[in-house]
Amino acid sequence: MFVKATGEKLEERAVTYGMGIVLRCLSVWMIAAAGVFSLSAREMNVTVKVRSDAVHGSNKQLFTSLEEALHTFIQGQRWGDLPGESNKPINCNFTLLITEAVTDRSFRGELYVQARRPTGNDSRETPILNIRDKQIEFDYAAYQPLSFDPHFVQDNLTATVAFYVYLILGLTADADAPLGGTTFFREMERIATAVQSYGWNGWEQNRNSWSRTVMATTFNDGSAEGYRNMWYRYHAGGLDLLYENNVMGLENVAASVPFIASLREKQSGMILIPLFGDAKLDELTLLLSSGSAVEKRKAYQTLREIYPTQDTVLEKLR
Repeated sequence: MFVKATGEKLEERAVTYGMGIVLRCLSVWMIAAAGVFSLSAREMNVTVKVRSDAVHGSNKQLFTSLEEALHTFIQGQRWGDLPGESNKPINCNFTLLITEAVTDRSFRGELYVQARRPTGNDSRETPILNIRDKQIEFDYAAYQPLSFDPHFVQDNLTATVAFYVYLILGLTADADAPLGGTTFFREMERIATAVQSYGWNGWEQNRNSWSRTVMATTFNDGSAEGYRNMWYRYHAGGLDLLYENNVMGLENVAASVPFIASLREKQSGMILIPLFGDAKLDELTLLLSSGSAVEKRKAYQTLREIYPTQDTVLEKLR
């Protein structure tokens, strides 16, 4: 069960955000034909790294060029408009690990994406995404500029990177406003649909996989609505209120534990469970470690059933 009491301040904020979302959706709809949304007032502060140590004898200049092109692509693109009043930047890291050079212009690798959202306290950030994508295949020639057209997707690398940018923005918007990330999640689904004809790895439609397509579908088919509401309460009703109302803030953060447990009971293989754990488990256990011995023991037992391989992280609750 969610903790329903989040305070008058949170309720007023939700109403204000709701009105803002309606207005933004109308404006976004009118400019959607342009392909990419208007520039957000909240900037993305992006760090990009391309690691090619595993590819011996490769053209290092090509990977330096790729790193610069990726940074320009992400940082320079106009991705969208986030709800809320904050103008604090979203810090994110994209690390592309090249594992194989198929040809001098075709590569395979892994993409690591991390993102952090500012909280109500100016000095603190919270992780919202920490993902490792092992199915990256792409073509690239040195000094090739990167571009992306959601109406005509031709390149797997930019499609994948754009997909994760929209995921970051969707998670940030959902943390700021109830179901605030819908527009961005729909963009993820549009990309996943557009790439199906290419047969690229990582975009499989099999619901038993944890592919990008399955992730996009999950955020758009209604099955994630409860999760998204929990995500909002965790952030806007939890982390953002800790310095104003510590007790209520911790209650809303702690409410995520029984929710994830219930989600696992209903659908143990749901992609949202590892998505939450990879981003939040370390922070969650640290916050819960301030509770009573009974509360910590209960949280430990529940989380250990959900994330049985995370003993080191969960040790804080013992």
